[in-house]
Amino acid sequence: MREQKTIVDGVEFGTIFQFQRIFGAIASSMQPARMLIAFGMVLVLIASGYLWDSISGVDATTLDQTITNEEVQEQRAVAIAQAATSFGHSAPEESSSWNVRDAQAYLLQAWQDYVYEGDVSEKERIEFNQLYIALEKIRPHGPFEQSATFISNAWTSIVDGGLHLDAVQMWQGVVAIVWDLPQLLWNGGFHWFISLYGFLLVYVLCIGGGAIARMQLCWHSCAGRLSVGEAIDFSLERWRELLSAVCGPAMFVAALTIALMLMGLVLLNVPWLNIIGGILYGVSLLMGFGVAIVAVGYAACFPMFIPAVVCENSSGGEAIQRSFAYLFSKTMHYFGYLIVLIISLVLGYLVVRLIANLTLDITATLVGASTFNNSLHGAGSFQTETVPLVGMAWYESSASVLIRMWETVVHDLMIGWVLSGFFSTSAMLYVLMRKVCDGQDTRDLWSHGMIQGTNVVDDSVD
Repeated sequence: MREQKTIVDGVEFGTIFQFQRIFGAIASSMQPARMLIAFGMVLVLIASGYLWDSISGVDATTLDQTITNEEVQEQRAVAIAQAATSFGHSAPEESSSWNVRDAQAYLLQAWQDYVYEGDVSEKERIEFNQLYIALEKIRPHGPFEQSATFISNAWTSIVDGGLHLDAVQMWQGVVAIVWDLPQLLWNGGFHWFISLYGFLLVYVLCIGGGAIARMQLCWHSCAGRLSVGEAIDFSLERWRELLSAVCGPAMFVAALTIALMLMGLVLLNVPWLNIIGGILYGVSLLMGFGVAIVAVGYAACFPMFIPAVVCENSSGGEAIQRSFAYLFSKTMHYFGYLIVLIISLVLGYLVVRLIANLTLDITATLVGASTFNNSLHGAGSFQTETVPLVGMAWYESSASVLIRMWETVVHDLMIGWVLSGFFSTSAMLYVLMRKVCDGQDTRDLWSHGMIQGTNVVDDSVD
């Protein structure tokens, strides 16, 4: 038999392998316009969160349930007592009624007086640092601050899992943020926080995320770059659709959950009615199955909800329907793209964090080389624990505050990039799934003059 050879020439691998477009979205997510929107989102969320903590005065230190209230109170009592008797001082009479802030203020004043009395040894300086850090660790944390710490630890776990190619650890980090944290807040009694601040969070993510996703889609489809104002206006015009797409499945799960709880309360607690409850338990199982399917689908499809609205100009219900249909029709494709999305976010975050740390360190080192006072105390790469420096002149402390403010801007920009990167890559994930399921080109994008939810030109529009 004569052998036949097939020669393949001019293969465009970019049209065959599409997943690299998600990696490409990481680079475009660093465009200044998107970073500005993401930075604004971070400012709104952080400012409103700390405002909530300061007004509510609620202590959420035990939110993650790794420590009990009794243990917290015991640790605070010990730390306050150690601060009150620091450097050989006798504890003041009023120290029995001190809170953590009072103990920190007393410790700083005692250390300042001790320094002025003469030279201090390195051992005494270490003791002061340890006492201050011990007080800082057990001071009251509001629900926002504790939630932010919880998310930061979970995100660190996701990054570590990505570096070690541990898919289980990465998934556990995602579940901790999406599933565990809301439950901890609700079970902890922070109902108003999760309701009011949760609504603000979802609204900000919808508007800002919709704007960023639209900018990515326009850039990918070569339809031109949107300005910040144009992108925000486009998203604001569709805030109802965005909110219904993001909140619709969650509200459905909540409704079924309440119905199941009511069935248990009424049918299984009243004599004779418990027989009916037993008969209808099969219905309860079906409703529980619905809760499980929708909850899992919601967590998995979340990256596609907002892009579906801004790409197709779909209603919230249509966006949910499209996303669930894409997930269940091409499940392996979707999870493959989702893994690529997470990996690209982890790698992008490492690069962004490296650049941010280098920026802070290089700036602090070069400026500090010719600075002969303490204005740059604590400046440099991100630090979780900074002990105040006592004895600073007013101009030094004022300059230090301003320097920390500018460094906070760099930190918030880094956090903002995570949002920009997520919504940019989510937009590409959506159009890639649309191509796999519907065969539609990834560059097809709804614009004014087309029929809603389609890419068909509306002849009735002039």
